[in-house]
Amino acid sequence: MSCPACFSGSVHDHAEPKGTIETIHGIRTYVAGGSDPSKSKSTIIYLPDIFSLKLVNNKILADEYAAGTGCKVYLPDVVYGGGMSIELLHKMDVLRTPNAKWTVGGVLAKASALVTLIVQAVPFMMHAHPEKVYPQVLAYARAVKADLPEGGKLGVAGFCWGAWPSTKLCAEAAQEGTSTTAAAADDDVSKVRLIDAQFNGHPSYIIKTPQMVVDAISKFKVPYTVAVAVEDMQFNKAEAEKVEALVRSQVGESGSGGCTYEFRMYDGCVHGFCVRAPVGKNDDVNEKGFAESKKHAIDWYNKYLN
Repeated sequence: MSCPACFSGSVHDHAEPKGTIETIHGIRTYVAGGSDPSKSKSTIIYLPDIFSLKLVNNKILADEYAAGTGCKVYLPDVVYGGGMSIELLHKMDVLRTPNAKWTVGGVLAKASALVTLIVQAVPFMMHAHPEKVYPQVLAYARAVKADLPEGGKLGVAGFCWGAWPSTKLCAEAAQEGTSTTAAAADDDVSKVRLIDAQFNGHPSYIIKTPQMVVDAISKFKVPYTVAVAVEDMQFNKAEAEKVEALVRSQVGESGSGGCTYEFRMYDGCVHGFCVRAPVGKNDDVNEKGFAESKKHAIDWYNKYLN
């Protein structure tokens, strides 16, 4: 499910990508960090927003996660069509910026921007639900897990589009055919699960699948956290509180029965803030949310992966 905010935001220029493009388990992947296994043996799979590798922000954030945790970070190119063009960010700016006065040129610019958005966004919304590539994502994650060195753990991050698969992966075993019955005690669940820690920000789609969030938290007891944009057009504070209430009704409070979860609210923030918040452009609320959500994720991974 996409909304206008999914196509809005800023292209970051406060850093340059430091990673490399490699083919990992058959998928073109941006690889960040991981050159010093003495810092961490763990890996994080970063499942991006709809712009995927085309948006430099995703690569920069992957680099920052790697630097902050010592983990290797994989950003696989799994979004439909390789992701949306960043041209749409600029077109949305044109549509959302009021004209100081009516001009033919201004009207034509907005009309052109609207046509571009419709032509590119409608096919994407029809064909790009993450469930369509989920088998590929699952196979990729299992292959990454199998390649980890002894003592290594697997984390996952998901943003907007990527939050649906990052959540669903939490209810998967590391090996096909394994279930929670393979673990006789709570301490053993971690030995068979695929994901060892999950973070997602301003999620899309999971608003329609709240039980999937419950399963992500309860099935293999994966530490699960969400950065919620309070002003999100989709998964806002009210919707997040509904999902959290459902989790609490089935699982109990965080910490009960070995289940750990958190829905952290970012006041004033809008959809996309974890990745596409304006940096240095007079939007202090979302820029602060961007910085705090980055620390939120890094702290979570350091706690549960390292």
